[in-house]
Amino acid sequence: MIKRRRELRVGVGEIVGKSLQTEYRLELCSLICMLSIFLTLIGIGGVFYSDGLPGGLSILEDVTTPLGRWAYWLIVIGPILLVGGIWWLYDYIKKSRSLARLISTPSKAKFVKNLDEIEYLAWSLPQRFEDRVLEMKRRFNIK
Repeated sequence: MIKRRRELRVGVGEIVGKSLQTEYRLELCSLICMLSIFLTLIGIGGVFYSDGLPGGLSILEDVTTPLGRWAYWLIVIGPILLVGGIWWLYDYIKKSRSLARLISTPSKAKFVKNLDEIEYLAWSLPQRFEDRVLEMKRRFNIK
């Protein structure tokens, strides 16, 4: 099987690949969600437990003490990042499931009918999804 290069030739000698934001979207939104939960915990620890953190959270005391009044900002920024990360993750999962549903059809007519939506979804998702679409196009003899 011929392996397709992971970049796109736009002009003479110009090569453009998918952005890191597109290629590693799942990993980035997971990291944002974990980071936002951590920031929120630090903020809550710094604001509500200024006299000392309870048992399991005592390891965060070294981080919360130098923050002082900045801990209030972490309580605000953390949940905002969490909502953004969850929305980004939801969008990724929704698009990948939609693409999987559209390309799993055994009918060439249905595939061609939905080709615009399939190509848009493959473009907005990482390269491995675009490779699956190209494989389906090759199987159906579509150029």
